[in-house]
Amino acid sequence: MPVKHVLLLTNETATVSAVTSALESNGKLDAADVCRSLSDLAARLEQSAVPAALVDIDDHPHQTLAAIEPLARRFTDTRFVVLSGSLQSDLLLEAMQVGARHFMVKGSIPGDLAGVLRRLCPPQSKTQRGGAVTILSAGGGCGATTVAVNLAAELALLGQTSAAGPSLVVDMDHDYGAAATYLGVDGEYGLLDLLDRSGPIDAELIQSTALKHSDQIQALISTARGRLGGAVSMDPMRVGQMVNACKNAYAWTVVDASRVPFAVMVQLAAQSDMTMLLMQLTIKDIRVARQTLAGLAQLGVATDGVRLVVCRYHRRKMLISLEEARNALGLAPTKSLETLSNDYQTITSAVNLGKPLALAAPRSDFRREILKIATGLIAAERVPARSKA
Repeated sequence: MPVKHVLLLTNETATVSAVTSALESNGKLDAADVCRSLSDLAARLEQSAVPAALVDIDDHPHQTLAAIEPLARRFTDTRFVVLSGSLQSDLLLEAMQVGARHFMVKGSIPGDLAGVLRRLCPPQSKTQRGGAVTILSAGGGCGATTVAVNLAAELALLGQTSAAGPSLVVDMDHDYGAAATYLGVDGEYGLLDLLDRSGPIDAELIQSTALKHSDQIQALISTARGRLGGAVSMDPMRVGQMVNACKNAYAWTVVDASRVPFAVMVQLAAQSDMTMLLMQLTIKDIRVARQTLAGLAQLGVATDGVRLVVCRYHRRKMLISLEEARNALGLAPTKSLETLSNDYQTITSAVNLGKPLALAAPRSDFRREILKIATGLIAAERVPARSKA
């Protein structure tokens, strides 16, 4: 369905021509819809709501971007798309921070503008409500990223018969960007940038920021690789808003949250259909897992719903038994302690290939165990609106 009406702010005849041509079969751009100044654009937006405003920033990049922020806050039904003659990382980051939904190089207008507008301004429909899974970790080496990526892949494959579309992996690792590394994707903008920007986080913003790995998996990376490892302050409420937006955009979202504060864990657990706490059978991991459960309970999380999973498990080679771990964790008799196999060589091979086990080693024990978890989630039908995607 075409976008019915857009506004364009530019003083370049070539840009007007390019946009007009791109919208011939997917929208509308009349001569009156071309604004020559920011005040003109603001006046037009006050007259009537439009789904999208294209803003050329080349004359005064930083000044124009600064002016977009109050407009984006005031006219929340309009998606702002920044047009620039070249892709510059600092301008891209600033554009996202002030509330723009997309940064487009002018040379790509003929081939990409129509598709961008279709994605940013979809026809009104019933809101999709997908499922979310949060993966927590009691220590390094538990395989949180491996579990997250493979669980997302299995959920997508199981949902193919209902045309549910790809699953989304959200990478919250601000130190290493592990999920992005596993999937071999990289970009200039990611989760941390979304959390820092002004304005709401909604489904269209998530979809326009996510990167495609395959038909089964998309990834919301932590941030650009050059900005990993910096100081991070996460607002738990913004994190909750982010997960809610992901659930409105994808049938399934899997959050790799192995290194997040307790307050963020609470928001993730509250928004998730399932929370998994991964650990190994070591004294350190058992102690951290127990502290994590206690901390979550103290902050109001019903820990009965947190699934404890022992990773890299080998029945005959564990110095600490499952029963000893259960006792040390203080688990109730009804609380299970699940296991995932120690399939190190197969998993390493899949990571090196940048593929989920469903493609790299479909008959492996670890893949079958992840598939069982995914099948249980699908069967539970805890996301009633998912089939309406």
